Amino acid sequence: MTLHPKQATEIILKSFATAPLLIADLPEAPHFPASDLAPPDDLTPLNLSQKLGHLYEDALAQIFAASKNYELLERNLQIQKDIHTTIGELDFLLRNLDSNQIIHLECATKFYLAVGSDLPGPDARDNYFKKLTHLRQHQLQLTHSFQDLLPTKYRDEDIITKQLVHGCLFDHIEAETTATPEFSNPKCRRGKWLRQTEIPIHFPAGQEFRVIPKTLWPIPLKFLPKITLESWEPTQPLERCAMVRVPNKPLPYFIAPAEYPHYEGTL
Repeated sequence: MTLHPKQATEIILKSFATAPLLIADLPEAPHFPASDLAPPDDLTPLNLSQKLGHLYEDALAQIFAASKNYELLERNLQIQKDIHTTIGELDFLLRNLDSNQIIHLECATKFYLAVGSDLPGPDARDNYFKKLTHLRQHQLQLTHSFQDLLPTKYRDEDIITKQLVHGCLFDHIEAETTATPEFSNPKCRRGKWLRQTEIPIHFPAGQEFRVIPKTLWPIPLKFLPKITLESWEPTQPLERCAMVRVPNKPLPYFIAPAEYPHYEGTL
C-alpha cells in the first residue's frame, strides 16, 4: 500500500491531541499535556520513509513550530563533553510563551507485547523495562546533570523536564489479565497479540486481516477508516511482527512469528 503523504500527515498530526499516552507521570518528569498539541492549520507533508521515531519527532516539531503557546528553541540538541564524546541528545527545548519557562521534552513511540511478566517489543531486543530505566536514569537527567554543557544562553535558565511517550500495550489473546507495568498509563492504548500458528485457534477460516503500515502504528483505529489497508493472508510467510486490523474488532492485533520472542525483527 502506498500512503498519500498529505493524508497520512493530517492523521498523524491530529492524533497527538487525542491518542492516550503509554507512560503516565514519572517522578523525574511529568507528561506533556496533550491539550497543547493542536495540529497546525497549514501542514507540510511528512517524510514517511524514515524511522518511526524520527517521523513522529518531525510531526511534533511541525506542531511546535506553528504553536501560539510554545517557541521551539532547539531540536536534537547534542550534549557533548568534548568533540569526541557525546553524552546524550535532547529531543526538544521549548519555551512556554505564557510562563517564559524553558522545557526539556523527551518523546518516544513504543509498542510492547506481554510475554509472561516481560514486555518485549516487536523487535524483542527492545523492552519496556529497559526503555523505562534508560528514560528515567539517563534521558530525563540530561539538563539537570549536564546543564553546564548546554549552549551558553541556556546554562543559567531554570529548565524543567517533561516526557511524551505514545504507544500501545498488547496482551496475549489468551491472557486472563491485562499487563499493568509500573508507570504505564492506566488508560493507555491496548491491543492483543498472538503467534501466527495460533490464528486457526482463535479466528475462523477465511477471517479477513488488514495490515496497518508501521507509519500508522501509533494511530488509534478510529482515525483509520478512510485509509485503504492491504489484505494479509495468514498463510503468508511471516518473519517479523505485523500489526493488523480485524474488521469489527475495536483493538489492533500483533501477529508474531511462531518463534517470538526468540527472534529479532520488525515489519
